[in-house]
Amino acid sequence: MIAAVLLVAAAGATSFAWWGNPRMSEGGLIGPGEGMSWANDGVTNTRMVVRGRHAATVTATFSVRNDGHLPFTLHGLDVDTFEWLSHQQVTFEPGIPGFNGSATTTKQLTLAPGEEATVHWSLTMTCQPPPSEGGFITIDFLRFRLSWLGIATTRDLPLKQPITFTSDNEVPGVPPC
Repeated sequence: MIAAVLLVAAAGATSFAWWGNPRMSEGGLIGPGEGMSWANDGVTNTRMVVRGRHAATVTATFSVRNDGHLPFTLHGLDVDTFEWLSHQQVTFEPGIPGFNGSATTTKQLTLAPGEEATVHWSLTMTCQPPPSEGGFITIDFLRFRLSWLGIATTRDLPLKQPITFTSDNEVPGVPPC
């Protein structure tokens, strides 16, 4: 009897964890910002490109959506994975610009199921070494820190249009560290 109760409890907990597990997906908003441009294949924009170091800070805008069944809170990026990208920052804005009537950005934001938020991304370039001659670095995903039911975790957001940094057209002018 006790074994059956434990089995049912374990199955229930597993089902709840799967059902309530935070699910984050890319929203409908993607756009290059300062120091960035689109690259395309002749049909569609395929990636955002940063050529050289023309700007002290490069920026882009994304949106994220809660595709899960329970709310979660976005706390920023987990940037400990790759030293070159450790100067990334994000702020969040509820909704999508033009639809929510608010332009207030925050350092963290809670998304209810089905809600979408704007992510203002930036990377400070002043202390970044350039990629090797002819080389490149690509960001294929953003790793977010989030909490769900009081549990801290991370989630990767794959980027449909990644960000590529190249050494092409290297122009001095970015202030030194």
